[in-house]
Amino acid sequence: MTDSSSQPLKYTVTHYRQPEHTHEEFINWIVEVHLPLALPVLKKHGVLEYSLFETPAAVNEAAKQEMGKFRPDWDFADFDCFLEYTLPSVETIKNVLSDPDWVVAVQDQDEWVDMGRALVSLGYSTPYLLKTGEIVNLKK
Repeated sequence: MTDSSSQPLKYTVTHYRQPEHTHEEFINWIVEVHLPLALPVLKKHGVLEYSLFETPAAVNEAAKQEMGKFRPDWDFADFDCFLEYTLPSVETIKNVLSDPDWVVAVQDQDEWVDMGRALVSLGYSTPYLLKTGEIVNLKK
């Protein structure tokens, strides 16, 4: 296991779209409207990585049907996307949120995002299997 004090933080936010928008419209708004304004602010404050994990209903429903055969008691998330930020510190979140350019980047989010249903998490991510197939971070 790695020392978490030396690791960057993972900050995640799940988002549900407002019901008057389709999933496709919602993701398009994030990628075409929000991100061009947001990414420069994230870079300015030292955010190390950002990724958008899209969760279309059709894919989730198919997984639920298949996985439900093996794990019938599991719940399947029904949010539209999962945002993942890699940060050098908790202070980074405060710096981004208080930046006037961030206010501009999220100015129309209430039209698109059901903010009352957002779920935030903060912690550490430790890889154990890399894309290369290498197993890491286990005691030998």
